[in-house]
Amino acid sequence: MPLVGRLTDDELRSIPFNLLYSGLVSLYWISVVIRMLALDIDGTLTTSERSISDRTCAAVRRAVDSGLEVVLATNRRYRSSLLIADQLGVVVPVVCVGGALVKGKARETIVCESFPAAAVQRIIQIARAEKQSLIVHHDADLSQTRDFVLDDNDPWNIYTARYFSEYESVAWVGDAQTLSARIKPIGATLFGEEQVLRAIERQVTRDCPGVVLTIIREVDGFGWSCAVSQRHVTKWTGLSRLAAVFGFTPAEVCAVGDELNDLAMIEGAGVSVAMGNAHPQVKARATWVTDSNDDDGVVTVIERLLTDMS
Repeated sequence: MPLVGRLTDDELRSIPFNLLYSGLVSLYWISVVIRMLALDIDGTLTTSERSISDRTCAAVRRAVDSGLEVVLATNRRYRSSLLIADQLGVVVPVVCVGGALVKGKARETIVCESFPAAAVQRIIQIARAEKQSLIVHHDADLSQTRDFVLDDNDPWNIYTARYFSEYESVAWVGDAQTLSARIKPIGATLFGEEQVLRAIERQVTRDCPGVVLTIIREVDGFGWSCAVSQRHVTKWTGLSRLAAVFGFTPAEVCAVGDELNDLAMIEGAGVSVAMGNAHPQVKARATWVTDSNDDDGVVTVIERLLTDMS
C-alpha cells in the first residue's frame, strides 16, 4: 500500500503548472466565504456591443436573490449606473465616479470625496491649453436635471460631442471655471486622442501632485478616455468603505473587472477575477481569469460563487 503524506520536491515538479495553479486557486476559493460581489460595468457586465446579455442579467438576479450583496463599481456617473441596475433588474449599492461617490440601495450618499477647488481650476486650464473640454462630475440629486459641467471654452472634439449628444439632458454647459465653483466636484473626465491625453496627464502630474489620471482605451466609440481623480480615491477605497458599512471584511469581497481603473479593487479584494478580455496587468493581479465579456464571463463567476455557497 502506498504511503500517504507530503509530496516530495520531485513529485511537485512533475505536476503540470496549470494543474497545480488551478488546484491552488480552487483551494483558496473554497477557503473563504464571499458575501459581497463587486462588478465593474463597461467591459465586464457589458459586451463589446455595449449590451448586457440575458444570461448575465439572470445570473446577477440569482446572485442578489441568493443573499450576495451585489455592488456595481464603475467610473460612470450615478444616474447612468442606475440605468444599468434597472436593466439588470436589481436594486443594489453603487460605487461610481471611480470610487469618489458611493450610493446605497435607498439612493442615499454613503461616501462623497470632494475635489479640491484649486486643483479643478488648474486642470481646466491645462485641458484648455490642449484645446480639450473637461467634464466635471458632482453628487447631483437625481431630482435635479444636471449631472455634470461641460466646458464650452473650445470647440468639442468628436468624442466629447458624442458624449454630449447622449447625455445632453443632464449636462450643464458653460464656462467650467465658473460653473464648477457652484458645485462640489468629485471627479472629472476627458475624451480625446491618446497622445493629447498623455500630454495633459504629464502636466497635471507635475502641477497637481494629489491628482491622478487613468487613461484607458474605450471600446464603444469614444476613442480614449481619461478619468481624473484624487490620488487617494479608487474603486477599492469606495468599495472597502461600503463593505465596512455592511460589516464585511476585505476577505469577504469578490471583485470582477477588466481595466486599469479596476486594478485597486482587484488587488484589495479577498478574491478577484479578471475578465478574459482584461488588461494584462489586471489578469496578472487577479486570483483567476474568467471568460470574456462577450462570452458571459460574469455568469461563470456567479455560478461558481453560488455553487460554493450551496
